[in-house]
Amino acid sequence: MLTTRNTQLATPIILSVATGRDRRRAERTPTASIPVQLSDINGELIDLSLSGAAVVHRSPIRPGSSATLIFPSYGGIYIPCQVLRSVVQVRRAEGGPEYVFRSAIAFNAIPADQEKSLHEFLQIQIDRLREKQAEAEAEAEQSTH
Repeated sequence: MLTTRNTQLATPIILSVATGRDRRRAERTPTASIPVQLSDINGELIDLSLSGAAVVHRSPIRPGSSATLIFPSYGGIYIPCQVLRSVVQVRRAEGGPEYVFRSAIAFNAIPADQEKSLHEFLQIQIDRLREKQAEAEAEAEQSTH
């Protein structure tokens, strides 16, 4: 149910293999490390689409489990989801290597009366991300001329 309330990575070790039905249903847009929660696990959103997302976090979560993706800084948007796969990755940091999990999630079906508001929220987020990407590309192009 949808409700509202007021580095570098090395080669992953695969914990679960995606099946044909797990493949992306919508184009994913990379994000700039947006703080989220995957149920009770703090994480960072690293890409987003209208049908799912990818989250980096420090605690393991079992592939196939049900979860809730929470956007606390956006008024507390809660999206029911399913963990498709989770892989261990190594982040290179100043203090040495850090092991994190990267999980791919698919959004579950939500009640029809809430679908429009969720779709609008996700589309706004994706549009903002694409605008920032276009601005960064334009700045990079101007600095090379």
